[in-house]
Amino acid sequence: MISFAKSGKEVNASSEQSILEVAEAEGIEIPSNCRSGNCGTCKQKLRLGEVEYQSEPNALSDSEKEQGFILTCISHPVGRVAIDA
Repeated sequence: MISFAKSGKEVNASSEQSILEVAEAEGIEIPSNCRSGNCGTCKQKLRLGEVEYQSEPNALSDSEKEQGFILTCISHPVGRVAIDA
């Protein structure tokens, strides 16, 4: 389950889809560009839960990681998650 705080939507999601793919399928707009974790355009704040990455998120600084930011293009939900979008 992914909760999108700003849009007020909760969506069932499998861990096989990235958070960005789930958002797009539900009509939730998250800016994106490279879709490979290199540009940071899709960065969002993770409010709840945990994600796994399909590859290392190059576009996040250590400080951003500590603050709970994720790259939605390469992150996959682990159980229930909530993000700002």
